[in-house]
Amino acid sequence: MEHTPGPDDPRVRERAYQLWEQEGRPDDRHLDHWAQAVRDIEEEDRRNGGGPRVTGPDAGLAVPDDAAARNQREAAQHLGQSALPSDG
Repeated sequence: MEHTPGPDDPRVRERAYQLWEQEGRPDDRHLDHWAQAVRDIEEEDRRNGGGPRVTGPDAGLAVPDDAAARNQREAAQHLGQSALPSDG
Protein backbone atom coordinates (compact mmCIF):
# COMPACT_ATOMS: atom_id res chain seq x y z
CA MET A 1 0.00 0.00 0.00
CA GLU A 2 1.43 3.37 -1.01
CA HIS A 3 1.58 6.12 1.57
CA THR A 4 0.01 9.41 0.49
CA PRO A 5 0.97 12.41 2.60
CA GLY A 6 -2.12 14.04 4.06
CA PRO A 7 -2.80 17.54 5.34
CA ASP A 8 -1.64 16.59 8.85
CA ASP A 9 1.62 15.00 7.71
CA PRO A 10 4.35 16.82 9.65
CA ARG A 11 6.86 16.12 6.89
CA VAL A 12 4.77 18.11 4.41
CA ARG A 13 4.31 20.95 6.87
CA GLU A 14 8.05 21.10 7.56
CA ARG A 15 8.99 20.93 3.86
CA ALA A 16 6.46 23.65 2.94
CA TYR A 17 7.90 25.84 5.70
CA GLN A 18 11.43 25.27 4.38
CA LEU A 19 10.32 26.23 0.85
CA TRP A 20 8.61 29.35 2.19
CA GLU A 21 11.75 30.40 4.04
CA GLN A 22 14.00 29.66 1.04
CA GLU A 23 11.88 31.97 -1.09
CA GLY A 24 12.13 34.83 1.39
CA ARG A 25 8.82 34.23 3.23
CA PRO A 26 6.45 35.59 0.55
CA ASP A 27 2.85 36.27 1.60
CA ASP A 28 1.06 34.80 -1.41
CA ARG A 29 2.71 31.44 -2.18
CA HIS A 30 1.53 29.11 0.60
CA LEU A 31 -0.52 26.89 -1.72
CA ASP A 32 2.39 26.56 -4.13
CA HIS A 33 4.75 25.66 -1.29
CA TRP A 34 2.31 23.12 0.10
CA ALA A 35 1.77 21.47 -3.30
CA GLN A 36 5.53 21.33 -3.94
CA ALA A 37 6.08 19.86 -0.47
CA VAL A 38 3.52 17.11 -1.16
CA ARG A 39 5.23 16.31 -4.48
CA ASP A 40 8.63 16.24 -2.79
CA ILE A 41 7.46 13.93 -0.01
CA GLU A 42 5.66 11.60 -2.44
CA GLU A 43 8.85 11.35 -4.52
CA GLU A 44 10.92 10.74 -1.39
CA ASP A 45 8.50 7.99 -0.31
CA ARG A 46 8.72 6.36 -3.77
CA ARG A 47 12.51 6.33 -3.55
CA ASN A 48 12.28 4.80 -0.06
CA GLY A 49 10.02 1.94 -1.09
CA GLY A 50 6.57 3.47 -0.68
CA GLY A 51 6.54 4.53 2.94
CA PRO A 52 7.84 7.38 5.00
CA ARG A 53 11.52 7.15 5.87
CA VAL A 54 11.96 7.16 9.61
CA THR A 55 15.37 7.64 11.15
CA GLY A 56 16.59 8.57 14.57
CA PRO A 57 15.78 7.40 18.09
CA ASP A 58 12.10 6.73 17.29
CA ALA A 59 12.78 4.83 14.05
CA GLY A 60 10.11 2.23 13.39
CA LEU A 61 7.55 3.84 15.66
CA ALA A 62 4.96 5.29 13.31
CA VAL A 63 2.35 7.01 15.45
CA PRO A 64 -0.61 8.39 13.49
CA ASP A 65 -1.80 11.83 14.53
CA ASP A 66 -5.50 11.40 13.85
CA ALA A 67 -8.24 11.34 16.49
CA ALA A 68 -9.17 7.67 16.01
CA ALA A 69 -5.56 6.54 16.39
CA ARG A 70 -5.11 8.74 19.48
CA ASN A 71 -8.25 7.26 21.03
CA GLN A 72 -7.01 3.73 20.36
CA ARG A 73 -3.57 4.53 21.78
CA GLU A 74 -5.06 6.14 24.90
CA ALA A 75 -7.43 3.20 25.41
CA ALA A 76 -4.55 0.75 25.10
CA GLN A 77 -2.52 2.76 27.59
CA HIS A 78 -5.46 2.91 29.98
CA LEU A 79 -6.03 -0.84 29.75
CA GLY A 80 -2.35 -1.47 30.31
CA GLN A 81 -2.33 0.75 33.38
CA SER A 82 -5.50 -0.75 34.84
CA ALA A 83 -4.02 -4.25 34.51
CA LEU A 84 -1.19 -3.32 36.88
CA PRO A 85 -1.64 -4.24 40.53
CA SER A 86 -2.37 -1.33 42.84
CA ASP A 87 0.20 -0.11 45.35
CA GLY A 88 -2.30 -0.13 48.20
